[in-house]
Amino acid sequence: MTCAKATILKKVGKGFFLLFCWIVVPLVTLELAMIILDPYVSMGFYQYDPDMGFRVRSHVRENALGELETNRFGFNAREYSLQRTPGKFRVLVIGDSFNWSGGRDGNYTALLEKKFNSTPGMPEVEVINAGYPMTHTGEQLVMLKKFGLLYSPDLVVLGFFAGNDFIDADPYRKRIVVNDTLMDIDRRHEIRLLGYPFVLKSRLLTFVEQKYTVFRESLKSKTESKAEGGFSGDTFLSIEASRMNFCNTKLFRAGVYRANIEYIFESILEMSTLLRKKNIPLIVAIYPDEFQVNEEMARDVFNKFKLSVEDYDIDLMQKVLKGFLEQQEIPYIDMLARFRMAGKTETLYIPRNTHWNQAGNQLAAEILYENLLDAVKVK
Repeated sequence: MTCAKATILKKVGKGFFLLFCWIVVPLVTLELAMIILDPYVSMGFYQYDPDMGFRVRSHVRENALGELETNRFGFNAREYSLQRTPGKFRVLVIGDSFNWSGGRDGNYTALLEKKFNSTPGMPEVEVINAGYPMTHTGEQLVMLKKFGLLYSPDLVVLGFFAGNDFIDADPYRKRIVVNDTLMDIDRRHEIRLLGYPFVLKSRLLTFVEQKYTVFRESLKSKTESKAEGGFSGDTFLSIEASRMNFCNTKLFRAGVYRANIEYIFESILEMSTLLRKKNIPLIVAIYPDEFQVNEEMARDVFNKFKLSVEDYDIDLMQKVLKGFLEQQEIPYIDMLARFRMAGKTETLYIPRNTHWNQAGNQLAAEILYENLLDAVKVK
């Protein structure tokens, strides 16, 4: 080997060594620090839960005024005593992010409680909002067992969102939180280290990816309009299109969502059986997606993605669920018809957000009030 070649190789080797020291070592150190320090430094909105995978952190102060937004269990509700007060009727409402829209006092559960307690001649009613965003019925069953039943409710209302509760109900999905970042793992292969999840995917990379996605979507949304809390137009229509896939009759007949549907049915049946043993009635409230209520928005989805209307039954989620509930003699409240009627003259959803606005929350509270009034009076 010539002296020149040896010199070049020496320089290249030195360059790789410096690159390793300046880039690889700090990244590996940061990755290890994120793993080791996660339980001690991560204080975001969500936290890891060994049973559910994640839940909202207790006593989170989120708004600009620093007001308390979550209770001891991370619910969007004020603190209710676990010790029952004689003479009060207690309703536990299980749900997902719809239990957060409108804030603690503007959510349909809070409006329902106010409506009950402004009715003369009724016992005092407590409506406890027990829901976590991004959860489906199977995860809510775990939450009911772990936290919900501690309230000893007289009645349980399961809020089922037609838009994505079937689609999200992967029997093997477990959504966890590591380093304030959400990720999905296969519950059959979960690895824990000292009681906390150990994942093979880079935590640093996942953290950067999610933060960048949120930042990019925020910029797109701001440049399009001033819609409060909304996605960009393309992202919103893509979300609705993905939910509408469940309504594709060809996919449905092919059994694409069969496992998800069976998992939901099993979860509801287990919930019903559990509550019946405790003499607690269960009522399922079915919440419609905006594409089922807003005809103009549904047309936008069909047009943008060149979908054939003839291939879709946009009421399919309700039909599938109600068929099962009727077979099992589980009472339900289907809000679709009332929302469609009201949606012809007023806006019920936050623009490009997928959740109810003030009018939507108010309508949901009214529907529940009308349907639960007799059950509360009986007590």
